[in-house]
Amino acid sequence: MKKIKFDLRILYLFIPLFLLELIFHSVQFQHLDIYTLIRMFTFDMFLSSAVFLICRKIKKKNLYFTVSLIILIWYCAYSFVELIFKNFMGDFYSFGTVSDGALRIAQYALIFLSNAKPAYYLCFLPLIVFFLMHRFIRFNGYDDSDHSIEIAIICLIILIFSVDLGSGTNSIREVYRTFSNKSIIIDKMGIEHFFVRDLTALVYKAPEAITIEEEIVEESEVKEIARSFDDTAWKNMAANEENANIKMVDNYLINKTVTQPNDKTGKFKDYNFIYFMVEALDYLAIDEQLTPTLYKMYKDGNTFYNHYTPLYSCATGESEFVSYTSLFPYMNVCTPNYVAGDQFYEALPYLFKNKGYSTFALHNWRDEFYERKIILPAMGFDNYYDIEEIWKDPSIPHTSGWQSDAMLIEQAIKHIDESKGRFFCNIITSVMHFPYDESSYWGDHYLSQVNEVHPEWGINYKRYMSKCMDFDNGLKILLDYLQKTGKADNTVICIYPDHRPYWMDYETVMSYTRHLNEDRSGEYGIYRSPFIIYNPATKGEVNYNFCSTLDHVPTIANLFDLDYDPRLYLGADAYNGNNTVIFANGDWLNDKGVYNAIKESFTPYEEGSEVSQDYVKRISNQVSNTIKISYLILDEKYFANRRSICSH
Repeated sequence: MKKIKFDLRILYLFIPLFLLELIFHSVQFQHLDIYTLIRMFTFDMFLSSAVFLICRKIKKKNLYFTVSLIILIWYCAYSFVELIFKNFMGDFYSFGTVSDGALRIAQYALIFLSNAKPAYYLCFLPLIVFFLMHRFIRFNGYDDSDHSIEIAIICLIILIFSVDLGSGTNSIREVYRTFSNKSIIIDKMGIEHFFVRDLTALVYKAPEAITIEEEIVEESEVKEIARSFDDTAWKNMAANEENANIKMVDNYLINKTVTQPNDKTGKFKDYNFIYFMVEALDYLAIDEQLTPTLYKMYKDGNTFYNHYTPLYSCATGESEFVSYTSLFPYMNVCTPNYVAGDQFYEALPYLFKNKGYSTFALHNWRDEFYERKIILPAMGFDNYYDIEEIWKDPSIPHTSGWQSDAMLIEQAIKHIDESKGRFFCNIITSVMHFPYDESSYWGDHYLSQVNEVHPEWGINYKRYMSKCMDFDNGLKILLDYLQKTGKADNTVICIYPDHRPYWMDYETVMSYTRHLNEDRSGEYGIYRSPFIIYNPATKGEVNYNFCSTLDHVPTIANLFDLDYDPRLYLGADAYNGNNTVIFANGDWLNDKGVYNAIKESFTPYEEGSEVSQDYVKRISNQVSNTIKISYLILDEKYFANRRSICSH
């Protein structure tokens, strides 16, 4: 019998690569199924064989060692950075999301690396193994032909045919083909294979074959019809539409249940509106002694105990985008920059503008990460003032780092004072932005006061609070102005965050905020966030319905009794009942429990409580439909094509 020759030198690269996959999965996912193991094994064997065969063909001394070392160094560093990025941004890095995340990390590279968890450094263990193998192990090799190429081909075939093994409800092959969920690809295919797919996705992402699952509406959800619309013109447009995707969106939205009025409808009709998106706002910022104005607004205002701010691919820009449009952002690009120039006639600023409000926005930074000078007019803002515009006034001070929120609010007051009639003022803050563990102007400005109240806190928490105090000073200036000018009673102030504060220990943050919010436990507790609606003449209350930034537009539109069709929004009025909170990786939660999209498992909040599989499937279908329809709306510039329905 002819001896089967297999060049074992392939193992010099294969063993470290496969070890890296095992380490990455152990650190990030804490689980590994047999099918994923097969896919990782066959991909690494194919890659190692291909590299070895190419290097042997070139016949240059030490080429295989050099190329293997370069590949391994890259993959170790890449895996290390992906773990930090996931912990930092809440999602994995993709070359399609280069804009915001990469820019910020490049600016704070040393801080970024210094906040890596100890376990992440295990990603460099395969490099040590690589050198030890070359030093102490001599694998058999053949200078003539062997069966390595056959091994590579077999591995490739096995890999191709094993893609969908263990898929469950979600087809891994379809997710891989469309590049529609980074977490699933990494979990099921491996981090090294994901890198290759991420590169190819820059050139090719197969369009997803959108199928909308039928949604079952429980009878208890159908109420007396007090809000209805004449859909004749809309249905005629849908009937004559030649674009299949637009027609699909038409049919989906037309057939949604119309959310009916509630006891909050028109509560703030014709009031002025000031909408704050506060950089890195957390319950930690609400302190009776250090931020008394924010504390008062939180205690006396209308708040949502179970409000969540999910972290998307580019956190600040997409939270802002979602809060204007009630659309779910793309998972693999920075959505606001990607759709810059499109028109969103259903957006919240347009709703106020259509009711005769003057609409303007301010931000105390420049268009470094997001093209707000293009994006905000497309949302319905008449004017936008960034820091470059503000600095045209030579009396405005320049401080090092992030600029003062109090100064920004003073600038907003000038434009409020100049506005005639009702106004919608959007204020996008920045002073509470990281870093917190290095000296900065506003991070150090109020340290002495923070030290007096919280001497036991770590320096990064103290610097965060110092920045919060500048924001609080701005709130006081604003409330004093509104009171002095007689605008207070007919002005509503809404406050919400873009994302949680980065690089803070979650357990420590919880321990510092238990007096305000008793339960932030669980995997997604860190994303529970303040959502405050404040009017000094209105008695506040705490609402316990589950909601997120996706629900802001319909909730606010109902409060102000704006002319809107609730079917155009993928969120829902938070006062009407518990909504489902959707996260970037497809996970969701509501008042019943938490669903893990990768494991396809549901965990009820109360141990032993029964939640039917039919219920889980129904909500999962709704979540899937929400994401798919949102993508179609964005892909097809739907609201630019259907402007007439946005004001019917």
